[in-house]
Amino acid sequence: MGLREAKKASTRDAIAGAAMGMFVTRGFDHVTVAEIAHAANVSEKTVFNYFPTKEDIFFDEVPAQLEELVQAIRNREPGQRVLDVLHGLQAGKIERMTRPGFERFARALDESPALRAKELEVMAHFTDVLAGVLRSELKLPAAEAQTAANLLFTVQWQHFRNARAEALAGRSGAAAARRLRADLDRAYRLLERGLGELS
Repeated sequence: MGLREAKKASTRDAIAGAAMGMFVTRGFDHVTVAEIAHAANVSEKTVFNYFPTKEDIFFDEVPAQLEELVQAIRNREPGQRVLDVLHGLQAGKIERMTRPGFERFARALDESPALRAKELEVMAHFTDVLAGVLRSELKLPAAEAQTAANLLFTVQWQHFRNARAEALAGRSGAAAARRLRADLDRAYRLLERGLGELS
């Protein structure tokens, strides 16, 4: 990374870090962009140069997570199934989502209608990106790729929601991680077998 890129990344991180600190202590809807700019020692215009909306600041990790998703599928081992790649990718995030501090993030999201609406938008975008990768990597027809992406990413979204429910119930650590992992494994077994067994 060059000096210019490093400075931009540092500014972006400073804005996101300052904002998240206020979001989790005061609630997302009670923090203004002006306050975020002041805390990060930048102008409001600079904040919007990096983040189109205040909601995008809360979901600041989305671009990196999208890139991680795309690269994990493109760089999978020969013969490795996309199903297994995504399962492993999601399982790898369980420890982070069962740390005690995750509860503050979960509560801020749960209490804000604006963030819950943004979450729907984010998940739809993830699904569309995944569908595009499936089309290009597996040479699937568009409709088939979109259907597969919808099914696959529904598991990811439910996994995230399960993690938030654990955190909001005050459960964290190894026991919460085991429950999340077991739920995730069951979801992928259901995908593997298909829905025909449901009756």
